[in-house]
Amino acid sequence: MTNTKKDDDKQTVVNNEENDETNVIRDEEIDDNFLQDELNELQKAENEAKNEWKADFMPLLNKIKELEEQLQEKDEIAKNSQINYLHLKADFDILQRQTQQKIENVERDSTIKVVKDFLPFIENLRKSLLNLTDEQKESWLGAWLQMMYDGFIKSLEKLHIKPIEAIGLEPNPQFHEPVSMQTVEDEWLKWKIIQEFQQGFVYEVNDDLIVVSPSRVIVWN
Repeated sequence: MTNTKKDDDKQTVVNNEENDETNVIRDEEIDDNFLQDELNELQKAENEAKNEWKADFMPLLNKIKELEEQLQEKDEIAKNSQINYLHLKADFDILQRQTQQKIENVERDSTIKVVKDFLPFIENLRKSLLNLTDEQKESWLGAWLQMMYDGFIKSLEKLHIKPIEAIGLEPNPQFHEPVSMQTVEDEWLKWKIIQEFQQGFVYEVNDDLIVVSPSRVIVWN
């Protein structure tokens, strides 16, 4: 009898321990379910907040995107306008230089044409001075002729036209036109110009060099 009671007591203790463990497991499961529910509620609240944020700010974001696209489009237009302006300016500068060059060429050609018509008169003055005797050169007539000739030469220089150098130089086909050959005793004049039959003139401005009238010369033979 005593042993049976002891066994019953042991069994009761074991049952109580099993019940306690079962209760602990159930409590843990309840806690896990509670935490999961709380987590789901938080996730739901976060999603609702995001949806509300999108609903409130999406029109504003769309407007910002639209303005950015418009700004980019205007930037492209401004860039293209600037490129077109630079091209037009370059074309205008080229046209302006060409027009200025044409004007200068017309002025130059007109000047040369007038001077060509006037050169025979200057050449006559030069030959008259060469034919004067020393006594005639000292007279008022000789001085007047020399003054006129020097004045014409200075006027031509103001128009960028100057006499071509000849005496003592070797003939240059660009500037000199031999008309005769003559023998002289001076060895230093060998193959050189010994006399100027007609004075030549050249127009010179920067790199622009034009022979108005070649110098007609006599060369050593």
